[in-house]
Amino acid sequence: MSQPELQRFYTRSDPRGLFPYLSGSPNLEHNRLAVFWRPLIDMTDSEASPTRLRMIAPVSSWLADPAQERWPWFSMIGIPGLRHQVLRHAGLRHYDCADPTALPEALRTPAWSTLIQEVNRFDMLGPARRALVLFALAQLSYCIYALKLAGEVEPDGRSDHDHYVYHVARLHARTPGQVARALDLFGALSITSRDPMLVAAACFQGIGHSLRDAKNLTLARNFAQRGAAQRLPDTWHGWLVGSRFRRATALLRLAEGRLDWMRHDMETALAFNERLLAAATEPSDRMVAVENTRYLLELRIQARDGVLARCGELIQLDPYCVEARLIAGDGHLAAQDYASAARWYSHAGELGTGSGAVGWFRAAQCHDFLGERGEALNAMGRCLELDSTAVEARNYLAAHH
Repeated sequence: MSQPELQRFYTRSDPRGLFPYLSGSPNLEHNRLAVFWRPLIDMTDSEASPTRLRMIAPVSSWLADPAQERWPWFSMIGIPGLRHQVLRHAGLRHYDCADPTALPEALRTPAWSTLIQEVNRFDMLGPARRALVLFALAQLSYCIYALKLAGEVEPDGRSDHDHYVYHVARLHARTPGQVARALDLFGALSITSRDPMLVAAACFQGIGHSLRDAKNLTLARNFAQRGAAQRLPDTWHGWLVGSRFRRATALLRLAEGRLDWMRHDMETALAFNERLLAAATEPSDRMVAVENTRYLLELRIQARDGVLARCGELIQLDPYCVEARLIAGDGHLAAQDYASAARWYSHAGELGTGSGAVGWFRAAQCHDFLGERGEALNAMGRCLELDSTAVEARNYLAAHH
């Protein structure tokens, strides 16, 4: 059987996409999509949510404790606009609001009310609590709102302030059009900070965004050189930063085509991660270690290291993540198992959002290649239901009516 040339993304007639309101129960307890996206909707935890959203619960509990002054060590930052997509696809129009303070009081959970309280007294908070507030806002997709709240910041050599600048830089990196500003801040921190942990953290962020967003190998190498010069403490957080930094340098070596070096850095990152997992005592630390494991699995899949086995581990680790399901589909596609690829792409589509629309689009192409016309038409139709600007889906349906 020949291999299909799968188009990974559909063309949009409007580059912003258009996500229609779909029918769904207005009662959260009976809404299918709300089961998977509940933390994003009203900050209520759900065991059927992706790892990224499970982080909202511990941060909310810390914000509820006025004496709590801890930094958020989670790595995954929320996706701008995702909450809006989820609410439209779930049919929960009454929860959709441009900023968190606009959610009607009747719909606010205690966690949401606590967040608004901290937003209202943001200028009176210490650096660590401000970082927690910004992280919570970002996880709810309010990245732009969070950046406006944070304002302009620059590192000044004070440890707590510079750590806060690092978290603001992460928000810039996640916000469209703000990557250059993020790289400037990561660069400044990597040069001026006297904290080796913060320097290494800024460097692994700088490497990743230099490669993925700026496509700048020279800049990534500069970050790698600065980070490698740091001596990290032999502590749990030192292992975490060490694992993240070596994961970033492994990504750099992969981009350079230096596979032996990539494998060496990957093994170092994995060794640090094993220590993290073994020593994680608090539930939140365990969550951080699992998150780090997931990133390492994704890199191993990218490096073609036992792809199908790694895909299985990824799904076991984060079964309700739409992106994990897309990666599993890609892995089975690479193995030319088109039926399994279609199944995982469809599983991604079932979760809604723009990524779900991509899942249905890829599933449709697999079904079409297998000669399963009815399944292909259904998948293209489901793609168009999630994003009505999908040109190829519209054309495919029209051609077979």
